[in-house]
Amino acid sequence: MPEILFVCTANQFRSPIASAYFYQKLAETGRTDNWKITSAGTWTENGLPVHIEAEKAASRIGLDISRHKTREVNLSILSTADLIITMEQGHKEALTAEFPSCKDRIILLCQVAGEPVTEIEDPVIRNFEFCDMTVQSILFCIDRSFEKIINLAVSFYIEREKFEQKQSIMKSAT
Repeated sequence: MPEILFVCTANQFRSPIASAYFYQKLAETGRTDNWKITSAGTWTENGLPVHIEAEKAASRIGLDISRHKTREVNLSILSTADLIITMEQGHKEALTAEFPSCKDRIILLCQVAGEPVTEIEDPVIRNFEFCDMTVQSILFCIDRSFEKIINLAVSFYIEREKFEQKQSIMKSAT
């Protein structure tokens, strides 16, 4: 089962909305049975709720993220993800530096969507004044790159499966 991980800073606004929306798009195309869509944050604690403004913004577009609890990025989470999608260049750089084995699977959401603006700004920077614009940017980028993201994730998933099969064969031969 391919797994996509959406990453932002606190895992309380952007990445939970992105993962919920991506999952909704999978459901609309009848593909949810074969996918795992998750989110995490580069600078958070485990188990915190989403920000109230994220819950409200998600609700306005028909998403329920009220049960979401934050997760801090770690090697275990990253190692199971076939594709890691970040909101900002800083997230991509930090993950690449700290977890170099994952670097080929890390992409920026706006970049994969072909957008000239490469980052989806954290709404906390402007005290949530433009949080709906942040949500619309996430939706636009996912809508624009949905099939491309699917294809990338499947490609990395197949690579990982082949590698694991090869490792299994090599173990059993020794």
